Amino acid sequence: MDQDQNLLTLVVQIIYTNNERHLNCAFLDQDRRMIEVCEFQDNEHFSVFECLVLQVNPNGQDAKLTVLIQMPELESENRKVRDILEQCEFEVIEKNKKDFSEINLSNLNKVLKKNFNTCRVEEQICTQCIQCLLEHTRLYKDDTNTQKFNIGLLNLHKFMRLDLAAINALMIFPKQGIKQFDSGNNASTLVDYLDRCITQMGKRCLRRWIKMPLQSIQEINQRLNIVEYLYQNSSFRQFLNEDFLKRIPDLDKLYAKFYKVASDKRNNANLSDCVKVYQLIQKIKDIIKRVNQEMYQSQNSILQEIFLKPFEENLSDFEKLEEMIEKSIDLSKAYTGEFIVNPRFSEKLMQLSKNITQCMNDIENVRLDTETELGITVTLIESGTYTYIFEAKKQSADEAFRKNPKKYKTISVKNRALTFTVEKLQSTVADYVHFRDLYQEVQQEKVQEILKIVCSYYPVMEQASRLISEIDVLSAFASVARNAPRAFVRPIFTEKKEILLKESRHPLLEAIDSTCIVNDLEMDRKSSRLHIITGPNMGGKSTYIRQIAICVLLAHIGCFVPCTTAVVPVIDAIITRVGASDVQTKGISTFMSEMLEASCMLKTAKPDSLIIIDELGRGTSTSEGFGIAWAIAEHIAKQIQSYCLFATHFHEMTLMEHEITGVKNYYVSCVTEDDKITMEYRVRYGAVDRSYGLLVAQMLKFPKEVIDDAKQKAIELETFEHNLESNFIDEEVPIFNNIDDELQYKVRNSTLQAKERVIKEAEKWKNELTNEKNPQKRKEIIEKRKQIILKLLK
Repeated sequence: MDQDQNLLTLVVQIIYTNNERHLNCAFLDQDRRMIEVCEFQDNEHFSVFECLVLQVNPNGQDAKLTVLIQMPELESENRKVRDILEQCEFEVIEKNKKDFSEINLSNLNKVLKKNFNTCRVEEQICTQCIQCLLEHTRLYKDDTNTQKFNIGLLNLHKFMRLDLAAINALMIFPKQGIKQFDSGNNASTLVDYLDRCITQMGKRCLRRWIKMPLQSIQEINQRLNIVEYLYQNSSFRQFLNEDFLKRIPDLDKLYAKFYKVASDKRNNANLSDCVKVYQLIQKIKDIIKRVNQEMYQSQNSILQEIFLKPFEENLSDFEKLEEMIEKSIDLSKAYTGEFIVNPRFSEKLMQLSKNITQCMNDIENVRLDTETELGITVTLIESGTYTYIFEAKKQSADEAFRKNPKKYKTISVKNRALTFTVEKLQSTVADYVHFRDLYQEVQQEKVQEILKIVCSYYPVMEQASRLISEIDVLSAFASVARNAPRAFVRPIFTEKKEILLKESRHPLLEAIDSTCIVNDLEMDRKSSRLHIITGPNMGGKSTYIRQIAICVLLAHIGCFVPCTTAVVPVIDAIITRVGASDVQTKGISTFMSEMLEASCMLKTAKPDSLIIIDELGRGTSTSEGFGIAWAIAEHIAKQIQSYCLFATHFHEMTLMEHEITGVKNYYVSCVTEDDKITMEYRVRYGAVDRSYGLLVAQMLKFPKEVIDDAKQKAIELETFEHNLESNFIDEEVPIFNNIDDELQYKVRNSTLQAKERVIKEAEKWKNELTNEKNPQKRKEIIEKRKQIILKLLK
């Protein structure tokens, strides 16, 4: 295992109380030296637990997550939890009830900076999970962990809920084990598109932010203020990227190294890491100088509060460390790649350095004497065995050695060159090796002293890492907005329950085609909260509903959005039901998968949630699929009253606009001419009254015989429906001659199954209406039956 990896541990205990699921959790982040706890009630789909796992899962090679969990006893819920855990790549260890014992406060207080009993009451929870965590990690057994850890709350309610279905549907991160579509040099996922970060810790911070969108308007606007400033000031942003961020090392790994030094744990820290800290200090000085220059030209509170003040405080904490590094490390040699202790840092090193220098002078004198004595050119070279030896041309050396052959010891002959030594060189080199080894021994002692001093500053490095990583992400957001083909806009958050997006685009699509069609969205809680979106296949329905969700997500992480106007409320969750597929290994069909997702959606959605649904009800018969789609849409519109974009091919669902307040119809437009279809990709108000499946099949070059056969079958089905309707609208049963146009419209545009139910009902009172001659009585019969028909159509 990579010793630089950050070790994360999540402990989960599932308890059933009064038929309710309560989850207690404890989370350990070793690099942050933090234990976080939370408890919450969950539904049978464990949707909150899924969001928790996604938030703490690092999704990278720099950290490793282990989950310790007490699995649910119910088989169905056990399978659901396993499904969630299997979708993420981390180690899972199942625990029993006996592993969740009473807390040993003595062991816990040993690792905490402050006594557990003095913590806030809301932090004194999940004690059995903490005990399980301590026993698994054995933190208290390691004396280097004594009073090093803090404890706090893991606040899930601060962030918008995003489950794995939403992450996959919106293509936020690459699906594990699945190759994304090839788009050349363009990003295929949202994180790739946004990742203009320069530093490694910035890239990690970006991924955390995307998984944890904010709920606080104040915090979101703080981010947006910085993005707006960097967006408007390209020269300062260029300085940040080119002259500051590019020269910052990976501080997360750096301070983790020094934390291990401070804890006397195995580490690979060395003087080069100390030099990196020194270089960081110099870059902080550079940015302070540049910010002061910017403030001289423009007194901007963003520069003062976000850049100048935090960096000046950080530099103040580093001040003594800078002086120590300058005195203790030879920085002139460090810039050439040689990292040694400055001899002036120690009297003993100074003396040994003088001795080594004297030995090297003596060796040079021996070389000169030998050269004079032999009368040939003699070169001093390094040797693995002898440390230093002489070298000369073989022919010249052979002639010179004849004068005194016993004095010169030949070592090797190679490539017309002869290497040799003399007794005086050997004795002088021996002195040199003795002093060199002593120097290295003393230097290593001094290196450890230097590392111990530097490691005491790891909290300051951690603070610098957090500050720089956040600036890196916000600068990336500004770069994305500035370099986009078309304008991005700062989103405006409103207390009003409305979403307004003008000329919105899908950022990934725009990266491929800068001329992609723009579309608007207007939603409000009272009059337009659920949009039924119809239109042809490949017309852009799925892209449209996804781009709306992405725009809302970008706004909540503090990024500009691909629109000309963006007004959004705080959204508590983005919930998707898009593109279900079967899971053959678990015996789950496409329809079953679709219904499981829909069930979870209905139970987790709240009024402030944004739901996107694409083609719900495809996995079963048309009539049943329509019925399910209608019922779910009606429940969302009437009961949940959340924001919802519902893309469907069930044109009958457009009738809902006339029955339920808050439902509006929209369609993606196209042009048909001579059995050819041209997509316009524009979303317009209204509904389509036909399907374009055959025209799309023709556009995709289906074989002609297949198209012809499909057309014939479509005609036969339409004829069958027409005959049923003709039987229903019989002159002997004069329904359509006596009821209003609205009911006629509903009957004619209802499903075949609904029409059949109406026909059966009509047979019951056909004779009653025919035999009744009294106009008033006939009118009462018709009105009564009208109400029955309306119920049947629902």
